Amino acid sequence: MKLHLLRHGKTQQQSTTGRDYDRELNEKGLAQCQMLGEYFKKIDLSCETWCSSAKRTRLTYSNVAKKLRLDKIVMREDLYLCSRSTLLEALWERSGDEDLLIIGHNFGISDLATYLTDVRIELRTGGYICIEFADFRWEEVSRGLGVISDQYRPKVTL
Repeated sequence: MKLHLLRHGKTQQQSTTGRDYDRELNEKGLAQCQMLGEYFKKIDLSCETWCSSAKRTRLTYSNVAKKLRLDKIVMREDLYLCSRSTLLEALWERSGDEDLLIIGHNFGISDLATYLTDVRIELRTGGYICIEFADFRWEEVSRGLGVISDQYRPKVTL
């Protein structure tokens, strides 16, 4: 079973509404998404996706997904700037052992990766990490049980 974690692409500093929730991707973020889509296509990523409902994560998903066949997308308001514990509770409520991609925000997403692997991880914008769990179901994942099997961050120069 694999947990794929992706932090949204680089964003504008402010939104037109003044709300953090409404910030959009900037030029670098759009380029990161294109490269992420190509990378995910190369590794044949195909799984259910949970995405924070914030504009920057939705734009990350829509731009990355252009090159992929992601089975199912679930937009989740509870993932907006959430903590590690919120992410863990959501995982524990998931049944089965199918792979999952979560597109989210720091610091919750990096804290989750650190907790599950016992390795200090700080995902920067556009950062991706894959954590594998051997012989576990979602309700059983816990501290240090995951192993990093892949990591990628597009190098974009503008």
